[in-house]
Amino acid sequence: MKRKSGFPQDLLFCAAPANDASAEAPTAGPASPGHPSSEEAILRAYLRILGLKRLFRQGWLKRGVPESVCESVADHSFGTAILALLVAGRPPFQDADPGKTCRMALAHELGEVYAGDITPVDGISKEEKYRMERESLLRVLEGAPGCEEILALWEEFEEGAGPEARLLRRLDRLEMGIQAAVYRAEGFDRMGEFLESARKAVGEGYLGEVLARAVAGGRRPADGGRK
Repeated sequence: MKRKSGFPQDLLFCAAPANDASAEAPTAGPASPGHPSSEEAILRAYLRILGLKRLFRQGWLKRGVPESVCESVADHSFGTAILALLVAGRPPFQDADPGKTCRMALAHELGEVYAGDITPVDGISKEEKYRMERESLLRVLEGAPGCEEILALWEEFEEGAGPEARLLRRLDRLEMGIQAAVYRAEGFDRMGEFLESARKAVGEGYLGEVLARAVAGGRRPADGGRK
């Protein structure tokens, strides 16, 4: 699992001096005995989540995208949340609450902080992936206010229950498809698998048209994006 070096929580809460090259890897335990304060719990949870900025989307690396331009999981979550902001609650997605959809978008990859970005070629079952990511999420949210709501949003997305989760599952793939189109335009040719997967998940209609235009370079495709 490829990540950028360093982990934000370790960097701020490491007991050893930053210039001590002989220091062992920090354990990221509490800075003081007992339970951390509410303020420290928020800070620690936030710093753990920042680890997603250092976790590459592994599928792109496997298809030849170099680390210097590879999307991070945080990049993907941000893009998905922006798509949710643009479409949720508006025709034809009036039944999806915009606020809830955006919160769910920000939460939907938090289980990857410690589990990593598991891809279909990694040989891990859906059940095991779910278990690993849920355990990771519980570690991320430990002690943080509002953790129950965030966990519920994540589980709802995983189950695909409710209009917000159903829309977000399509937006999750739409973001992937748009990013694949961008990479292909930059000269990375091994994007066909991602584009086809995105087409199947996004489906036809409004979001299918958005994806088709991305694949066609921003123009309306003559065939409606079916090829």
